[in-house]
Parts: sequence; C-alpha cells; structure tokens
Amino acid sequence: MGETEHRLILTGGGTGGHVYPALAVADELRDDPSVKAILYIGAKGHLEERLAKERGLDFVGFQVSGLPRTLSAKLLSWPLEMAQAIGQCSTLFGKFKPTAVLGTGGYASAPPLSCAATSGIPYAVHEPDAHPGLVNKFYSKRASIISCGMPSAKEKLVSKIGETIFNGNPVRKGFVTLLDREKAARQLGLVSHLPTLLVTGGSQGAQAINQALFAALPALFSDPHKMQIIHQVGEKNFHEYKEQLPKEILDNARYCYRAYFDDLSIAYALCDLAVSRAGAMTISELCVTATPSIFIPYPFAAQNHQEHNARALEANGAAAVLLQKDLNPGLLASTVKTILFDKEKLAGMKTAIAAMGKPNAAADIAEQLKRMSAAYQN
Repeated sequence: MGETEHRLILTGGGTGGHVYPALAVADELRDDPSVKAILYIGAKGHLEERLAKERGLDFVGFQVSGLPRTLSAKLLSWPLEMAQAIGQCSTLFGKFKPTAVLGTGGYASAPPLSCAATSGIPYAVHEPDAHPGLVNKFYSKRASIISCGMPSAKEKLVSKIGETIFNGNPVRKGFVTLLDREKAARQLGLVSHLPTLLVTGGSQGAQAINQALFAALPALFSDPHKMQIIHQVGEKNFHEYKEQLPKEILDNARYCYRAYFDDLSIAYALCDLAVSRAGAMTISELCVTATPSIFIPYPFAAQNHQEHNARALEANGAAAVLLQKDLNPGLLASTVKTILFDKEKLAGMKTAIAAMGKPNAAADIAEQLKRMSAAYQN
C-alpha cells in the first residue's frame, strides 16, 4: 500500500459513557482526507445504533449482550451468542480490512476487539471511568494503546505491548468553547450577575435528585443571598414534577426548569455550581467547562463506578460527594449554600476541576489511532 489510507473501526456501547467518546473521535476523523472509511460496530438495536446512524456513520450491529452476573439459563447461552457474534465480526473484518480499531468499553466492543487481537490488527481501548469495566480490563493486556478518561484508571490498566495515556474523555466541541455568560443568561431567561446552580440527573432525570431539590427549593430561594437555579428535570418525570410545584415556585423568575436541554453547554456557560450524577461523560463535561460540582452518584451503576468517579474528583478538591442513601432536602440545601456562597471555596474547586479537563481529548485519540494504523501499514 503506497500512500497511508486509514480504515478504522470504532466500537463501544450499552451506555452513553461508552458511546459518546467514540462518536466524538469519529467527528475528528471524518474530515481527515487520509481516513478512507469509518465503521461503527455495536449491539443491534441499542443506543449506539441510533446515535451512530443519526450522525451519518456506517453501522453494523450484532446480537450480543453482557455476561450474566447470576446463575441462569442465559449463562449457558451467552458463550454461544458471543462466539456467533465474533464469527460474524471476523467475516466483516475480512471485507472491511481495518487498519486499526478503537474500543470504548461495554460488552458490544468485545467481538471487534477479539477479532483485532486474533488477526494482529492494532487496537486501542479507551476507559471512560475511574474504575475499569470488564471488557476493557480483559482486552487492555494486548492493546497498543490504553487511553484513560480519568487519571486514576491509569494504575488499574496495563498493556504488555503498549502504552497507557491519560487523554481524558472526548466531549462535543460546544462544551470546549462556551457561550459568553451574558448571552447564555439571555437564552435561558435568567440574569448573569447572580450565583447560579445547575441541577441535572441526565436526559432521563433522576427522581431522587428531583425529589430532594423539590423539597429544598423554598429554603434555597428564601436565603438572603439571592441565587438562581437551572434544572433539567428529565423527560420521564417532567409533567408529574411540574404539577406538584407551588405557584410561588412556578412563577419564580430565578427558576429555569425544563424536561431536557438540547444543548446543556448553554447552562454550563452560566452556572457556578452543579448538582449531578457522576457518569463519565457528565464528569468530563464538568471538567472541560471548569464547573465545581456536588455529585450524587447513581447507587446501582455497574461495579459502583459512579461513586469511584466522584471520589476521584473529591480527592482532588474538585467536588463534594453526597450519597443517595444520605440525601435529604436539608443536607442538599446546606451543602449548596456552603459552597455557592463561599467565593474562596468555589474558586478553589473551579481551579481543581479545570486542571482535570482535557479539551483536546477527541483530537488526541484520533491522532493516536491514525499513528497505530500507519505503523500497521508500514
């Protein structure tokens, strides 16, 4: 092969934390003339299929599921399902002829990574969380590059043949170049001079966070220190939540609540403090936008990875952590006020979380992938 032409496979799925990093890297690669083809491989009918196709990426899905954690009939059929997916993936590799593969975690990435490992095609694994998942743990041993979204994952993943790099998690470009605070305030119908709190449980919302905030709103708004709140309630519980709000809260000009923000970067441009879950992508957005945070980790996340993520930032002085089992309106209100109205504390947290931000993560991973691909061809 004369001129280097990259044919790249991206794979990862199950949750947004595994899918969005791969999509951000795809955005960096698709305008590069040396990249001749990009293929996304994932689980058929899952989140990654919808998101990849929405972005115009070629997608192939296999029937594959996660390893069952309890004794059941599924435990017997699972190896057969995985073997079948690996076989189909091997046929696909023969046709597509990839020059490098990037896996961003989740069981959907196992068949492509397995095919890359057995066929000698270089591959990278990107681990978005502080606590590595099972697939990345297994395949990292023979990876050409291990990319870490959080620094604490570096100690837990070691390759026998490659290097481990703290790249950070790739995020959309809108989070890297935020709107001016004044413009963001106008778009949200708020003001730019008040201390601003953002509360979000993700696109679906988090009922435990919503309930605690609902009960804490009177205390937060009655404080002599004026503040304003941006609240992404979540589409699932929005109507029920709105119906319960008393008139004085409904009419409060300092409370901007919506089911979902199409572009949450506008809220980040205005807010001084966030209350949120601790998924890998949320944390990466908070780091890149230098937003101090109060994390309420989702307690049922696989291997409790959200608490691991949150504690990693807490240890760096970038965040506070409240566990859901301890959450109540009084604790939430007092924690928010203690941080939001203490300018020195808030500034220290802002500096600490900004230091963990990696705005060039997508571009860095794209370059590393092309470097692996070039080495394979030469």
